[in-house]
Amino acid sequence: MQLTVIDIHDLTIPGNRQRKEFKPEEITKLADSISQNGLIQPLVIRRDGANLLLVAGERRLRALQYVWNFGQSVRCGEATFPEGAVPCIYQGEMDPIDAFEMELEENIRRVDLDWKEKASATSQLYELRRLQAEKRGEAMPTVAAIAQEVRGDSGFAYEETRNEILVSKHLNDPDVAKAKSAGDAIKILKRKEEVRKNVELGITVGKTFNSSVHTLMKGNCIEHMGNMEEASVDVILTDPPYGMDAQGFGDSGGMLTGGAHFYDDSFANWSSLMQEFATASFRVAKPDAHLYAFCDVDNFVFFKSYLSVAGWKCFRTPFIWVNPNGMRAPWPEAGPQRKWQMCLYAVKGDKTVTRLYSDVLTYGSDENLGHPAQKPVALYTDLLRRSVRPGDVVLDPFCGSGPIFPAAHEFKCRAIGIELDDAAAGICLKRIAELK
Repeated sequence: MQLTVIDIHDLTIPGNRQRKEFKPEEITKLADSISQNGLIQPLVIRRDGANLLLVAGERRLRALQYVWNFGQSVRCGEATFPEGAVPCIYQGEMDPIDAFEMELEENIRRVDLDWKEKASATSQLYELRRLQAEKRGEAMPTVAAIAQEVRGDSGFAYEETRNEILVSKHLNDPDVAKAKSAGDAIKILKRKEEVRKNVELGITVGKTFNSSVHTLMKGNCIEHMGNMEEASVDVILTDPPYGMDAQGFGDSGGMLTGGAHFYDDSFANWSSLMQEFATASFRVAKPDAHLYAFCDVDNFVFFKSYLSVAGWKCFRTPFIWVNPNGMRAPWPEAGPQRKWQMCLYAVKGDKTVTRLYSDVLTYGSDENLGHPAQKPVALYTDLLRRSVRPGDVVLDPFCGSGPIFPAAHEFKCRAIGIELDDAAAGICLKRIAELK
């Protein structure tokens, strides 16, 4: 190595250097230090054909330019250098791999990079070690080995290092660039990939998708679910009986031919039915699936236990549907009106949601079509959007007036509904016929 002086205009800064951003206050502090104490460490350069490339010292170079802007010369060792004259250590015809390794040492080890610069440097180090291994005929580097080299730890630092390597290819993405960390950038990329897959599915499914894909089955849901193919449903969304003696409630204006609540809604009957439902729903659900089921506050714990025994992983607390138009008053003379209902959420396998939404959903009632427990389509749409992709199969074993059909149709999902009551089944068929 030898100390040499070059004209700043003869120096080329490679575009793949790790450090991309330089804080003005840090450059100013370094310039003040150079002005008072001189340049302690010269820049490091190497020759690449006819070009002189900067290997290490871009911060120092920027600080030198700052000093020159004030008309000052720069002292390095015993010599003083005028504006534009850069003191350097010349590495000569240095192997590009060795030169890159020196730059990594200079930047990663001595200067804190922001997360984007660190991600770029880590990725380039991984590529460097890969090239070196290939040249020597050795095993390819592992992420754990890179984590150990960069952070001195191959355990806890593994995920952070892996994220940096993965995200480095997307640093030009404006959304990624706004992220606060490599971990946040990974989340952004996952969401974008999810959207991309959904668009592709939507385009593919949309070529053939119409209302004819939906299925309404009339009869007992436990029997029908027993005849369904095992592991065939992506999402179950349903509004089963509540086990609260609803057969004694009003009849929704007499619009249902079978009466208001035509079924036995006693706790004993409900408990038996829900235990059968829990087992049947787990069987027809795919290995990774979601379940949303409305229930009464008094029976939430029982319902959760039945599903858990069947294999579902139940969320500890319920979703709350707030209905500003709710008119039910269990104590008409003493109040209050009930404006909310509960929905149990459960997961099978490792199915993830499309994104995080609130567990409080506010939707008013739709125009009543003749069912006493009719749920708004917007409510079903909100729940489905958390879990489905185009082409998925959704099941409502207690489909009532059939809000599952328009809700599923919006996402280009195939809906299967099961309904015992003739009048309610007729409402479902009308809904399906109105879908385009």
